[in-house]
Amino acid sequence: MRVVGRGGANVLIEYGHPNWLWRCCVRWPHLLSANNAYTIENIHYIKNHVEPLLHGLLCPMELIDVSTAILRPILNTFISELDEKVVKVIKIKNLASKIATNLIQNDHLLKSYCSQNFQTILLELKPKWIYYDTDYCRNCTHNALKGRETKYCYNQLLMNSSHLETMLIDYEKYPDEFKVTILEYLRNANNVFKILYELQKKLTENAIPIKDLRSIHDIKDNLLLLMTLRDVTCFIEWNSAGNTLCVHIIDVDLKPKKKWTHWTKTQCQVESGEKIFHTSSK
Repeated sequence: MRVVGRGGANVLIEYGHPNWLWRCCVRWPHLLSANNAYTIENIHYIKNHVEPLLHGLLCPMELIDVSTAILRPILNTFISELDEKVVKVIKIKNLASKIATNLIQNDHLLKSYCSQNFQTILLELKPKWIYYDTDYCRNCTHNALKGRETKYCYNQLLMNSSHLETMLIDYEKYPDEFKVTILEYLRNANNVFKILYELQKKLTENAIPIKDLRSIHDIKDNLLLLMTLRDVTCFIEWNSAGNTLCVHIIDVDLKPKKKWTHWTKTQCQVESGEKIFHTSSK
């Protein structure tokens, strides 16, 4: 048993099954009970409010109980008091490819893995604010603020599938069959980016703008859902055998309302900094 991934609020644990991982919440470093309570609330939120919107693309997951004794050697590092006998764990499908293990591109918003001879390709993508209601591009402006030299944009990919050539380094090395298949997918009205775009657009039109937040009491459910959908990760795996694409969405957790101060601070920084504009429509 070992930790194979760590985010700001969770650890991913490989426990011996090749196709599944255990995802444990460690958002609260003092009490296991606080993390357990959030995990229960989170899985109910995902199943009831997020999954129905994602057209079957949500990564398979379920809530299970694991004895604290089993996970104690790992969780002792992250949580000081393991005050309950079981850990509420989200058992989640392992989307990491067993074949495409060669990391050939790695930046903040995109990772590309391939197998030998590019027979299997796995893309890990973070479209973030793929919809924006400003005259400037929110993603590209935020990247500039952070000093990221990102030359591609998911919104631009949505508007023009050939933008994929800008996104993927050494695009010419990718198999023609892969290019044809993924470009066809990107032109499909039901591709994962179009789904996220339309969901974000609808929620943005009905949620309070971040710049207008004044207290935690201003946070409503539609804004929390919008911020969740602005922070998902998409996995697209292509296999030459059968020329198939497999698409999943992960990282769909309920956002704590207390993050509103971080959201407003970031929005203020974005609005006061250098703006990045695109010529195409939003």
